[in-house]
Amino acid sequence: MDNKQDLTNNYGRPVENDTSSLTIGEFGPTLIIDTQLTQKLAHLDHERIPERVAFARGAGAYGVFETTKSMKNYTKADFLQKEGAQTKVFVRFSTFVLSKGSSEVVRDIRGFHIKFYTNSGNYDLVNIHLPVFYVRDAMKVPDLLHALKPSPVTNLILPERTWQYFSKLPETLNAITYLYGKYGIPANYIQMEGHSVCVYKWLNEDGDVFYVKYHFLPQKGAAYLTKQQAQEIQKNTSASATNNLYSNLSNKNYPKWDVYVQILEEKNLDTFPFHPLDTTKIWDEKVLPLQKIGTLTLNEIPDNFFEYSEQVAFDPGSFVAGIEASESKLLQGLMFAYPDANRYRLGINYPFLKVNRPLDGIHNYQQNGQMDIRNQKGEINFFPNQESNSLKENTSNQYSEGKYFIKGVVISRFKNEYNDNFEQAGDLYRSYSEQEKTTLIDNLVNALQGVSRPVLEQEIYYFYKADPDYGKRVADRFNLNLKNIVLKYDQSL
Repeated sequence: MDNKQDLTNNYGRPVENDTSSLTIGEFGPTLIIDTQLTQKLAHLDHERIPERVAFARGAGAYGVFETTKSMKNYTKADFLQKEGAQTKVFVRFSTFVLSKGSSEVVRDIRGFHIKFYTNSGNYDLVNIHLPVFYVRDAMKVPDLLHALKPSPVTNLILPERTWQYFSKLPETLNAITYLYGKYGIPANYIQMEGHSVCVYKWLNEDGDVFYVKYHFLPQKGAAYLTKQQAQEIQKNTSASATNNLYSNLSNKNYPKWDVYVQILEEKNLDTFPFHPLDTTKIWDEKVLPLQKIGTLTLNEIPDNFFEYSEQVAFDPGSFVAGIEASESKLLQGLMFAYPDANRYRLGINYPFLKVNRPLDGIHNYQQNGQMDIRNQKGEINFFPNQESNSLKENTSNQYSEGKYFIKGVVISRFKNEYNDNFEQAGDLYRSYSEQEKTTLIDNLVNALQGVSRPVLEQEIYYFYKADPDYGKRVADRFNLNLKNIVLKYDQSL
């Protein structure tokens, strides 16, 4: 007995023949009235959606976050209240700069984005594999991406463009020292760290505010590739990280991360030697130690790559009660940029796609737009109204937002240049072993090949400001006189 489902066209009509076009005679011209042919061709023409401007190349998986320590003293977020509580998650790993078809062993920041499907809505947390980012203000992000991406003239990535941008922004030095050192090429996704970089606010039931950074540390240990190892892998595949992720999941070798937070009390916000919301800086673990709050486990390969890994849409402003945005200039800009990009790529109704939909659905009076799949009924599409089955506001303290006072004046484009751009980069350089320092210098010298003299000298001066040995090693490799460079740029200050 044949129990197979009939093949249909897009309107549900069973298809008699899905391999041959309708023609006049065996070899005659094809007829435009062959709607099955035109449907298939038209759908193929429209299958591609705009790729992400950043984090385009990626792969995702489902899993679970288990709370191992109650955080009720710090936040009223429901999924962090009880030890042993489990929350479904979707995680997408990615590279930052290049397009969907690019290599997964390039020297680049990696994305580690997580969607928590909690009982009171979705919480999206966007992380990268480094503990710092290039810039501290979202105003600079469009220019950063333009400088990192291919030339608008040749479509080639040109070092002069990237380093010219870096040379005008000393705040990029800390991330550069991470990226061109041993941390630049993660070996795979399952041994990759994740750091929120941005700071968030936690609020408890009493309204107390705490500033928080997240860290995801792989239980298998973090692993990185040298330039030579990456080149060997690239000879065989450009998708080594995706292959590794799905191979481990297929073999039930489920990757796990220990999840930590650093917590800063609101009253101590002004006691730092730098602004603690600066995304180009780390928080010293000796001052603010890591506190383990849970374990993240990935255990399921989505059954359709496009439907899940490509259509998952993260929003840094998607919070649950008890978690809010800090005043971070980078975070507050990204809270607009991410959902705006989602609307462009997927349409206004992207939250209703399966991978983005909250566990309890979405209940409001928004309507229409491209691909509206909500099946809304009735006359009422406004609030408030007098219908007996109307949606209602939840005014309990459980879902209230934090209250805080703001005092000050609007500052005209404050550049925030009081931060020291060199101290932490110098500390990082000095923490490297002699071999690691040599690797860093080799990678930088290779990356700076062909860069114009003024740009090169400016970067060397930044390296020197972080640590004199750092600058001297790069200058020596280019046969440049460090003393002359330092004298030139010290006088220009």
